[in-house]
Amino acid sequence: TPSSKVVGDLALSLAAANADPADFEANPEKYDIPDSVIGFMAGELGELPGGWPEPFRTKVLKGRTVKIGVEPISAADKVALDGESSERRATLNRLLFPGPTAIFEQGRETYGDLSKLDTIDYLYGLHQGTERIVEISKGVSLYVGVEAIGDADDKGMRTVMATFNGQLRPVFVRDLTIKVDTKAAEKADATKPGHIAAPFSGVVTLQVEEGATVEAGQSVASIEAMKMEAAITSSVSGTVRRLAIPKTQQVDAGDLLVVIESS
Repeated sequence: TPSSKVVGDLALSLAAANADPADFEANPEKYDIPDSVIGFMAGELGELPGGWPEPFRTKVLKGRTVKIGVEPISAADKVALDGESSERRATLNRLLFPGPTAIFEQGRETYGDLSKLDTIDYLYGLHQGTERIVEISKGVSLYVGVEAIGDADDKGMRTVMATFNGQLRPVFVRDLTIKVDTKAAEKADATKPGHIAAPFSGVVTLQVEEGATVEAGQSVASIEAMKMEAAITSSVSGTVRRLAIPKTQQVDAGDLLVVIESS
């Protein structure tokens, strides 16, 4: 449910930051708060029985551009919600979980319908010399096997000789365990307020450019991990002097993202 996602996102975020819950409650502006929590505090899931916790809610929403209250759905979405079960389900997914739904749809567009795979094959893949039966539709099965795995090239690509219903075919696969042209990530200096760091491991997308002026509490990047999205905010007001990563990049906790010269 949307509310359970709020609880889970907040728990993961606090655990990743090794945060003291009491300090988070007193000073939430010091932390990078998941988008689902911000939306919850803005009333996206409706009004909280008994009222909102203050001044915590005001501190969380301070300086953020959010719409307060439940956002009405469009006429097209109303029609879809009264439509076929598959259309209704897809619409509910998009309305209730827009971020995870976009990731899911992108994954399905890239890799196809992975729900056809057994759990063990989805998590661990096929090993050389093994074969599996995959039911691609009702009454239609595909025998998939792995015969040989070639060496990786300088781009981390491997040629996998696979069989499909007994026919041998080469498949080119990126080996994600191989790092290509790796460079040691620059770490943020915790003693410098202008060093903006990744709060946890995930994919970061920068939202500012060099020379831009930012205010304390302004979002300078977003991070996605574990089906969770969060804004990364500046702790100081000033000018963006340097971007430590490209526009979008996988990072680890503590990696330097942006350097801001305080005004």
